[in-house]
Amino acid sequence: MPKSQVTVRLDRGQLARARRVLGAKTVTEAIEQALALATEKAAHDAILRKYSGVGRKHSFADR
Repeated sequence: MPKSQVTVRLDRGQLARARRVLGAKTVTEAIEQALALATEKAAHDAILRKYSGVGRKHSFADR
């Protein structure tokens, strides 16, 4: 997929911590990994919501 060049303002300390935690060598790599984690978490959360029964009427009625 083609990449876009963007200009962003980031907290240097937070960026350094993210690079360290993610093991990213570059700022671009850190941002790409963080975006991948965010979208993966959103998909995971959606699956949990779908199959957890939380919030449905009578979710725990026969348990």
